[in-house]
Amino acid sequence: MQASLVHVLRDFDKQVESSKDLMSKVKNLGLTRIGIEIITELAFLRIFIAWENFLEASFIRYLVGARSPSKYRPRRLISPRIMSHALDILSSDREYINWNSASLVILRAERYFKEGEPYKNAIQAATLDLNDMNTIRNRIAHKSKISKDKFNSFIRRKFGHGRRGMTPGRFLLTALNANTTDNFIDYYVDIMRTASRIIIP
Repeated sequence: MQASLVHVLRDFDKQVESSKDLMSKVKNLGLTRIGIEIITELAFLRIFIAWENFLEASFIRYLVGARSPSKYRPRRLISPRIMSHALDILSSDREYINWNSASLVILRAERYFKEGEPYKNAIQAATLDLNDMNTIRNRIAHKSKISKDKFNSFIRRKFGHGRRGMTPGRFLLTALNANTTDNFIDYYVDIMRTASRIIIP
């Protein structure tokens, strides 16, 4: 497979747009509030998985020397020749490579690219929000006490107090503040999109 970065960004955008389109369409289907919240959770989960896939796909391609559409190429600290070899190197420590932890992605980038770029600055600037997104992701994907407690702590931090009956979907549909109709899912999507364009300029 050719180590091209053009389709990596395109694929991420396509996943985001199809998920947002789904959210837009369900509003006109007469679903209950809970039904809309569940669809929102599924859309967010799909977008966050697309973000994780974007990180892995771009990372592997940069490792084998691919250039971005603007001809940017990071300085590599190792030089695998093919993508399967790059993936073997990344997964040598463990069977599953974690891309949902901002700090782990930064550490990995520093290990394989000079000064950790193009990942370090893009992800450091969004670390708090990316960690919050991961908390939301885990609450949607796992019904464990740990994921529930972390989500409730996140809600208390965000609003200054707990909110009874708050679900990930309800939170994602909540307006950022009283002066805007923009909600948290739109805010988080903008952060991922901005970071993706710094990583692949």
